[in-house]
Amino acid sequence: MSTTSPAVTALRPRSLARRSATLRERVRARRMVGVPHEELLLDVLDGALTRAHRVRPEDHDVWARLVALVEEHPELTHTLPAYAASANLVGLALFGDVEDHAALSGLVDELGHQRLARLQHRYGTALETDSRLPVTSAALRRILAPGIGRRLAAHPRTACRSTTIDDACLRAAHALLLQGVNRRWTVPRLDSVEEFADIAAHGTINEWRHHVAMVIADPWSPYVQRLTDLAHQVGRTHIARVIAAIVELCREQELATGRLAVPLVSHPATRRSRQLDGRAVP
Repeated sequence: MSTTSPAVTALRPRSLARRSATLRERVRARRMVGVPHEELLLDVLDGALTRAHRVRPEDHDVWARLVALVEEHPELTHTLPAYAASANLVGLALFGDVEDHAALSGLVDELGHQRLARLQHRYGTALETDSRLPVTSAALRRILAPGIGRRLAAHPRTACRSTTIDDACLRAAHALLLQGVNRRWTVPRLDSVEEFADIAAHGTINEWRHHVAMVIADPWSPYVQRLTDLAHQVGRTHIARVIAAIVELCREQELATGRLAVPLVSHPATRRSRQLDGRAVP
Protein backbone atom coordinates (compact mmCIF):
# COMPACT_ATOMS: atom_id res chain seq x y z
CA MET A 1 0.00 0.00 0.00
CA SER A 2 1.31 3.39 -0.91
CA THR A 3 2.32 5.66 1.96
CA THR A 4 2.64 8.75 -0.21
CA SER A 5 0.70 11.68 1.26
CA PRO A 6 -1.27 13.95 -1.02
CA ALA A 7 0.37 17.25 -1.82
CA VAL A 8 -0.21 19.78 0.89
CA THR A 9 -0.81 23.37 -0.13
CA ALA A 10 1.00 25.94 1.96
CA LEU A 11 -1.95 27.89 3.29
CA ARG A 12 -0.20 30.24 5.70
CA PRO A 13 1.08 32.77 3.12
CA ARG A 14 -2.38 32.91 1.55
CA SER A 15 -3.99 33.35 4.93
CA LEU A 16 -1.63 36.15 5.89
CA ALA A 17 -2.15 37.86 2.54
CA ARG A 18 -5.93 37.63 2.95
CA ARG A 19 -5.82 39.00 6.50
CA SER A 20 -3.50 41.82 5.38
CA ALA A 21 -5.94 42.71 2.59
CA THR A 22 -8.80 42.78 5.08
CA LEU A 23 -6.86 45.19 7.28
CA ARG A 24 -6.18 47.41 4.26
CA GLU A 25 -9.92 47.60 3.67
CA ARG A 26 -10.34 48.77 7.26
CA VAL A 27 -7.68 51.41 6.65
CA ARG A 28 -9.59 52.62 3.60
CA ALA A 29 -12.79 52.74 5.63
CA ARG A 30 -11.06 54.78 8.31
CA ARG A 31 -9.80 57.21 5.66
CA MET A 32 -13.40 57.92 4.73
CA VAL A 33 -13.94 59.39 8.18
CA GLY A 34 -11.55 62.15 7.14
CA VAL A 35 -9.67 62.89 10.37
CA PRO A 36 -6.73 65.11 9.24
CA HIS A 37 -4.14 64.07 11.84
CA GLU A 38 -4.74 60.39 11.04
CA GLU A 39 -3.79 60.63 7.36
CA LEU A 40 -0.05 60.09 7.82
CA LEU A 41 -0.57 57.27 10.32
CA LEU A 42 -2.94 55.50 7.95
CA ASP A 43 -0.46 55.96 5.09
CA VAL A 44 2.31 54.32 7.12
CA LEU A 45 0.13 51.38 8.15
CA ASP A 46 -1.23 50.86 4.65
CA GLY A 47 2.26 51.21 3.16
CA ALA A 48 3.42 48.27 5.24
CA LEU A 49 0.36 46.07 4.69
CA THR A 50 0.50 46.53 0.91
CA ARG A 51 3.85 44.67 0.84
CA ALA A 52 2.52 41.44 2.32
CA HIS A 53 3.45 39.65 -0.90
CA ARG A 54 7.13 40.50 -0.34
CA VAL A 55 7.40 38.86 3.08
CA ARG A 56 9.91 36.01 2.98
CA PRO A 57 8.94 32.61 4.44
CA GLU A 58 11.40 33.06 7.32
CA ASP A 59 9.63 36.31 8.27
CA HIS A 60 6.08 34.93 8.31
CA ASP A 61 6.10 34.72 12.12
CA VAL A 62 6.92 38.40 12.45
CA TRP A 63 4.32 39.38 9.86
CA ALA A 64 1.68 37.21 11.56
CA ARG A 65 2.39 39.00 14.85
CA LEU A 66 1.96 42.41 13.20
CA VAL A 67 -1.32 41.37 11.59
CA ALA A 68 -2.60 39.91 14.86
CA LEU A 69 -1.66 43.11 16.70
CA VAL A 70 -3.62 45.33 14.31
CA GLU A 71 -6.56 42.91 14.30
CA GLU A 72 -6.99 43.42 18.06
CA HIS A 73 -8.64 46.82 17.53
CA PRO A 74 -9.92 46.92 13.94
CA GLU A 75 -11.69 50.24 14.46
CA LEU A 76 -8.26 51.96 14.27
CA THR A 77 -8.95 54.88 16.55
CA HIS A 78 -6.90 55.39 19.71
CA THR A 79 -4.53 52.57 18.76
CA LEU A 80 -3.59 54.02 15.37
CA PRO A 81 -0.30 55.69 16.48
CA ALA A 82 0.87 52.42 18.04
CA TYR A 83 -0.04 50.42 14.94
CA ALA A 84 1.66 52.87 12.60
CA ALA A 85 4.79 52.84 14.76
CA SER A 86 4.77 49.03 14.82
CA ALA A 87 4.18 48.76 11.08
CA ASN A 88 7.08 51.11 10.44
CA LEU A 89 9.34 49.03 12.71
CA VAL A 90 8.44 45.87 10.78
CA GLY A 91 8.77 47.65 7.42
CA LEU A 92 12.28 48.79 8.32
CA ALA A 93 13.29 45.37 9.62
CA LEU A 94 11.88 43.32 6.74
CA PHE A 95 12.25 45.67 3.76
CA GLY A 96 14.31 48.76 4.56
CA ASP A 97 12.91 50.66 1.58
CA VAL A 98 13.45 54.39 1.13
CA GLU A 99 9.73 54.75 1.84
CA ASP A 100 10.27 53.23 5.29
CA HIS A 101 12.87 55.87 6.13
CA ALA A 102 10.57 58.61 4.83
CA ALA A 103 7.73 57.14 6.91
CA LEU A 104 9.97 57.11 9.99
CA SER A 105 10.74 60.79 9.45
CA GLY A 106 7.04 61.53 9.02
CA LEU A 107 6.20 59.73 12.26
CA VAL A 108 8.88 61.75 14.03
CA ASP A 109 7.19 64.94 12.81
CA GLU A 110 3.77 63.67 13.87
CA LEU A 111 4.58 62.02 17.21
CA GLY A 112 8.01 63.29 18.23
CA HIS A 113 11.20 61.23 18.65
CA GLN A 114 10.54 60.16 22.21
CA ARG A 115 6.90 59.14 21.83
CA LEU A 116 7.63 57.24 18.65
CA ALA A 117 10.53 55.40 20.31
CA ARG A 118 8.36 54.53 23.32
CA LEU A 119 5.63 53.13 21.05
CA GLN A 120 8.07 51.09 18.98
CA HIS A 121 9.73 49.78 22.12
CA ARG A 122 6.48 48.89 23.88
CA TYR A 123 4.53 47.42 20.99
CA GLY A 124 7.60 46.05 19.24
CA THR A 125 7.90 43.53 22.06
CA ALA A 126 4.79 41.80 20.74
CA LEU A 127 6.45 41.44 17.34
CA GLU A 128 9.66 39.82 18.55
CA THR A 129 10.28 36.12 18.08
CA ASP A 130 12.91 35.77 20.81
CA SER A 131 14.57 37.65 23.66
CA ARG A 132 17.39 38.97 21.49
CA LEU A 133 14.88 41.36 19.89
CA PRO A 134 15.77 40.49 16.29
CA VAL A 135 13.06 42.72 14.77
CA THR A 136 14.13 45.84 16.64
CA SER A 137 17.81 45.03 16.06
CA ALA A 138 17.23 44.62 12.31
CA ALA A 139 15.19 47.83 12.15
CA LEU A 140 17.93 49.79 13.91
CA ARG A 141 20.51 48.45 11.49
CA ARG A 142 18.35 49.47 8.54
CA ILE A 143 17.84 52.98 9.95
CA LEU A 144 21.57 53.53 10.22
CA ALA A 145 22.74 51.46 7.27
CA PRO A 146 25.58 52.91 5.16
CA GLY A 147 24.55 54.86 2.09
CA ILE A 148 21.06 55.82 3.29
CA GLY A 149 21.74 59.49 2.60
CA ARG A 150 22.69 58.70 -0.99
CA ARG A 151 19.61 56.52 -1.48
CA LEU A 152 17.34 59.26 -0.14
CA ALA A 153 18.98 61.88 -2.35
CA ALA A 154 18.63 59.67 -5.43
CA HIS A 155 14.96 58.82 -4.93
CA PRO A 156 12.50 61.25 -6.58
CA ARG A 157 10.11 61.16 -3.61
CA THR A 158 12.75 62.04 -1.02
CA ALA A 159 15.47 63.92 -2.93
CA CYS A 160 14.38 67.38 -1.81
CA ARG A 161 14.11 66.28 1.83
CA SER A 162 16.98 63.81 2.04
CA THR A 163 19.03 65.70 4.63
CA THR A 164 16.01 66.35 6.85
CA ILE A 165 14.89 62.71 6.66
CA ASP A 166 18.41 61.47 7.31
CA ASP A 167 18.76 63.60 10.44
CA ALA A 168 15.30 62.62 11.71
CA CYS A 169 16.17 58.94 11.27
CA LEU A 170 19.41 59.36 13.21
CA ARG A 171 17.61 60.98 16.12
CA ALA A 172 14.86 58.34 15.97
CA ALA A 173 17.51 55.62 16.13
CA HIS A 174 19.14 57.28 19.14
CA ALA A 175 15.78 57.54 20.93
CA LEU A 176 14.99 53.88 20.19
CA LEU A 177 18.43 52.80 21.33
CA LEU A 178 17.89 54.43 24.73
CA GLN A 179 14.51 52.83 25.44
CA GLY A 180 14.54 50.76 28.61
CA VAL A 181 18.16 51.60 29.37
CA ASN A 182 19.20 51.70 33.02
CA ARG A 183 22.06 54.08 33.70
CA ARG A 184 23.45 51.63 36.26
CA TRP A 185 23.92 48.84 33.73
CA THR A 186 27.49 47.73 33.13
CA VAL A 187 29.07 45.13 30.87
CA PRO A 188 32.68 44.16 30.14
CA ARG A 189 34.19 47.07 28.25
CA LEU A 190 35.22 46.73 24.64
CA ASP A 191 38.97 46.87 24.58
CA SER A 192 40.10 45.85 21.12
CA VAL A 193 39.33 46.63 17.50
CA GLU A 194 38.34 42.99 17.00
CA GLU A 195 35.77 43.12 19.80
CA PHE A 196 34.35 46.37 18.49
CA ALA A 197 34.17 45.10 14.90
CA ASP A 198 32.39 41.93 16.07
CA ILE A 199 29.69 43.73 18.03
CA ALA A 200 29.30 46.29 15.24
CA ALA A 201 28.65 43.47 12.77
CA HIS A 202 26.67 41.05 14.94
CA GLY A 203 25.58 42.79 18.15
CA THR A 204 21.92 42.98 19.14
CA ILE A 205 20.18 46.11 20.33
CA ASN A 206 20.23 44.67 23.87
CA GLU A 207 24.02 44.44 23.78
CA TRP A 208 24.38 47.98 22.52
CA ARG A 209 21.91 49.30 25.06
CA HIS A 210 24.22 48.07 27.82
CA HIS A 211 27.16 49.92 26.30
CA VAL A 212 25.02 53.02 25.77
CA ALA A 213 24.05 52.85 29.45
CA MET A 214 27.71 53.40 30.30
CA VAL A 215 27.84 56.27 27.82
CA ILE A 216 24.89 58.13 29.31
CA ALA A 217 26.17 57.47 32.85
CA ASP A 218 29.10 59.74 31.96
CA PRO A 219 29.20 60.87 28.31
CA TRP A 220 32.67 62.40 28.79
CA SER A 221 34.29 59.39 30.46
CA PRO A 222 37.51 57.78 29.21
CA TYR A 223 35.46 54.75 28.11
CA VAL A 224 33.36 56.91 25.78
CA GLN A 225 36.55 58.26 24.24
CA ARG A 226 37.81 54.67 23.95
CA LEU A 227 34.68 53.67 22.02
CA THR A 228 35.18 56.61 19.69
CA ASP A 229 38.82 55.68 19.13
CA LEU A 230 37.97 52.02 18.46
CA ALA A 231 35.32 53.08 15.93
CA HIS A 232 37.97 55.04 14.04
CA GLN A 233 40.44 52.17 14.21
CA VAL A 234 37.98 49.74 12.61
CA GLY A 235 38.75 51.60 9.40
CA ARG A 236 35.22 52.21 8.14
CA THR A 237 34.34 55.88 8.15
CA HIS A 238 30.59 55.39 8.45
CA ILE A 239 30.95 53.45 11.72
CA ALA A 240 33.09 56.20 13.24
CA ARG A 241 30.55 58.81 12.17
CA VAL A 242 27.63 56.92 13.67
CA ILE A 243 29.40 56.44 17.00
CA ALA A 244 30.42 60.12 17.09
CA ALA A 245 26.84 61.18 16.34
CA ILE A 246 25.29 58.87 18.95
CA VAL A 247 27.79 60.04 21.57
CA GLU A 248 27.02 63.68 20.81
CA LEU A 249 23.28 63.07 21.05
CA CYS A 250 23.80 61.38 24.42
CA ARG A 251 25.80 64.42 25.55
CA GLU A 252 23.13 66.80 24.32
CA GLN A 253 20.51 64.86 26.26
CA GLU A 254 22.57 64.84 29.44
CA LEU A 255 23.20 68.57 29.23
CA ALA A 256 19.50 69.19 28.63
CA THR A 257 18.64 67.36 31.86
CA GLY A 258 21.15 69.43 33.80
CA ARG A 259 22.78 66.37 35.34
CA LEU A 260 26.24 67.17 33.99
CA ALA A 261 28.24 70.27 33.31
CA VAL A 262 30.08 70.90 30.06
CA PRO A 263 33.69 69.73 30.42
CA LEU A 264 36.34 72.43 30.26
CA VAL A 265 38.09 70.67 27.38
CA SER A 266 36.30 68.92 24.55
CA HIS A 267 38.07 66.36 22.45
CA PRO A 268 37.75 67.05 18.70
CA ALA A 269 36.07 63.69 18.24
CA THR A 270 33.11 64.87 20.30
CA ARG A 271 32.06 67.31 17.60
CA ARG A 272 29.33 65.72 15.57
CA SER A 273 29.88 65.16 11.89
CA ARG A 274 27.10 66.75 9.89
CA GLN A 275 27.67 64.39 6.95
CA LEU A 276 26.29 60.97 7.89
CA ASP A 277 25.81 59.64 4.38
CA GLY A 278 27.80 56.49 5.05
CA ARG A 279 26.47 55.11 8.31
CA ALA A 280 26.15 51.71 9.89
CA VAL A 281 24.31 50.70 12.99
CA PRO A 282 26.40 49.80 16.00
